Amino acid sequence: MKKYLALVKLLFVQQYKARAVYGTKKKRAGAIALYIVLAVCFAPVVISVAVAMYYMGKISNGNVYIGTFFTLMCQGLVLMFGVHAIMSNVFIVRDADKLLYLPVRAHVIFLAKLTVAYLNELITTAVTLLVVLLPFALGAHAGVGFYLMLPIALLLIPMLPMLLGTLVAMPLSALVNAFGKNSSVKTVLRILIYAGIMALYMYLMYGFGFLTGSDGSIMDDPEGFITSVLGDFADRLENVMPYFHPDYMLIVGMLATDIGTWAKGFALSLGENLALFALVLAASLPFYRSMLTLSVEDGASRRKKTGKEQYKLHNYGAVKEFMLNDFRRTIRDAQTGFQSFAGIIMMPLIVVLMYFMLGLTSEGDSSFLDLMRVSDLYQVIAPLVILVYMSFIGVGTNVLGLYPVSRENRAVYILKSLPVPFDKILLSKVLLATAVMSASNLVTCVLIVALFGVKWYYGLAMLAVMLLVGFGAMCVTTVLDLKEPRIGWENFNSGLKNAKNSWIAMLISLLSGVALALVSVPFILLYALFDGGWYFVLLMWLFDLALGVAFAAVAYKVMTSKSAKYFERIEV
Repeated sequence: MKKYLALVKLLFVQQYKARAVYGTKKKRAGAIALYIVLAVCFAPVVISVAVAMYYMGKISNGNVYIGTFFTLMCQGLVLMFGVHAIMSNVFIVRDADKLLYLPVRAHVIFLAKLTVAYLNELITTAVTLLVVLLPFALGAHAGVGFYLMLPIALLLIPMLPMLLGTLVAMPLSALVNAFGKNSSVKTVLRILIYAGIMALYMYLMYGFGFLTGSDGSIMDDPEGFITSVLGDFADRLENVMPYFHPDYMLIVGMLATDIGTWAKGFALSLGENLALFALVLAASLPFYRSMLTLSVEDGASRRKKTGKEQYKLHNYGAVKEFMLNDFRRTIRDAQTGFQSFAGIIMMPLIVVLMYFMLGLTSEGDSSFLDLMRVSDLYQVIAPLVILVYMSFIGVGTNVLGLYPVSRENRAVYILKSLPVPFDKILLSKVLLATAVMSASNLVTCVLIVALFGVKWYYGLAMLAVMLLVGFGAMCVTTVLDLKEPRIGWENFNSGLKNAKNSWIAMLISLLSGVALALVSVPFILLYALFDGGWYFVLLMWLFDLALGVAFAAVAYKVMTSKSAKYFERIEV
């Protein structure tokens, strides 16, 4: 037990170890101010979800089946992001050559890794409980038993997604490992698996038929409509939720009004989760041992390449050559490939999810999306709103632009020795990050035009503005990464756990969105006042494009003026 706890502490601290904040108290105060600003920016979204859950609990009177469904929604989010973490940190063993030298048995290492995965999912669960289940219980006027059981629920709710994630991760890890040395195929496969899991989660949530099958109109009687919808929804869930018996009994116990039902729900949920854990452990431990053996046998051959061999010169122009080399090395690297490209696929999937949610309808009634499309202002406002939202997500998830230098790791010394102006190397990294994000933007804009009925020329305008904003944001994050790079990491995911660059990138895109809104609002008002003058919309997009060009030019100028100085300071 002592070795197990020591190993858990080592793995967990290594993953979340805080990086020293360099510089003066002024810089630390600036970082704190940044997080405060971001918290304020995210607060409206969090509050709106919590308020919605409160009224769900109030209107449904704490319906057990609806409460179980919301619990499953929380677990689905944990599972969606947890499967890849379990694959990467547990079954695809990269640190076998280090761990096997420790005086610890393989099953202890496995339990320690699984515990760290559980602790990570515990953090996600705590957030979802505060935003979803707690407001639901407050609206339902749950008794004191709910709050007594809340800490227990925090421990039990991540169990099921972790166990399911372990079962799903085993065959997927074996499939990824089967490709052996073909790292490019492995990276693509892992990205497709990640996209498939996200799409499956969205499909299943939509497949429950939430907000469907009700008569009447939400416009005539909103509260009556929602009450009717929730009643029909609860009837459908009544036949499904008991199959998720550990969760169902947990919610039964938490919402119970008598101590007998409360104790029964707690006991059954705890016992069933422990039984599932024992079964999954019995099935996964032999698999982990086999993966451990394979990693030791194949590990040496997979690490034969040196940093110098990764840089192959051809007859292209310098910028294009560096872009192609960077792309090939990234997609072939098991450490960086998935992390660099997986986040970008979120935008198209979110657009599809938004379409499903806004397109939900009731029998004999129009969907919310249909109601919006009737307005003449829809074609003016909708592209702008989606533009700001998609830029906010895309810039913050583009790892290629967030860590252009840090992901080079110790190979930075090769860049420092090349007889090429550093400006060209830097430009190639920014262009690569922008190109990858633009590919995602293109798919996103095509989906917006196809699903949301936005005119194609507005889609092109959106694409152009997103390109400019993305390029400018990548220039800023490149300067930030140059200023304080993280060199010497052994694991890309844990080595770059500091999300400062990502937060700053999202703040930049958010401020850019505010600027676009301030520029656009006068033209939208003029469009409305003068009964749809198309020239006002044209002027709005021209001003937005001009703002994007200005932002990209200024950001590029700042990057080129500071980059050489910061690059010279890097020591490997």
